[in-house]
Amino acid sequence: MALGTGRCMRLSVRVVAAALVLFGTVGVLSPAMAQVKAPAKSKLKPAVKAAPKADPTDNVADQLNAKWQQDNGAFSGFKTAAPAVVPASFATPAVANEWGDRLVSRAMKYLGTPYRYGGTTPAGFDCSGFVYYLYGAVFGQNIPRMPHDMAREGMTVARGDLKRGDLVFFGYRGTFTHVGIYAGNDQFVHATHRGSPVMVTALDSDYYRQHYMTAVRLVPR
Repeated sequence: MALGTGRCMRLSVRVVAAALVLFGTVGVLSPAMAQVKAPAKSKLKPAVKAAPKADPTDNVADQLNAKWQQDNGAFSGFKTAAPAVVPASFATPAVANEWGDRLVSRAMKYLGTPYRYGGTTPAGFDCSGFVYYLYGAVFGQNIPRMPHDMAREGMTVARGDLKRGDLVFFGYRGTFTHVGIYAGNDQFVHATHRGSPVMVTALDSDYYRQHYMTAVRLVPR
């Protein structure tokens, strides 16, 4: 009986060992199983971000300004008018046409400021951002941010009746794509386009003359 019992015990040990091996092969607690890496999932390619929309003002302004050097040189023929005598506070509402002199005189302080799409500070301006900033800085007035809205706010002025401070608009197919401030002497000051700074340009340069649309007098309140 003792011998038989020993054989029975050895057989039981073998059965238990076999069960452990089997359990170790398929059981979730097996160390061997833990070392087996799950099949690699196919890597998903990151979604391709849509390219930022081109700035239509940039595209047209690039063309409008392409000839400025050959047509005008660096501020060719421009003479700065004598600044108007104004109150110490630029926030004081303007009177008569003195506001136009004040606006232009302040604009000239930013010649050479870099262009920045969406810019409304001296760190960089876009065309309408330059006008928007100046009305706030000189008159303490918020005006519309976009050219077409600025044009609706002002009184239309004929080309032959332009005065310093009037806003001049350029574009094509009925869409305003660029705006500047008339500075006298048939020239205007404006934030140009990416890669080029605030500058003075002649209204009569070929490209600007072809794309000139209208002008308005946006008298500050």
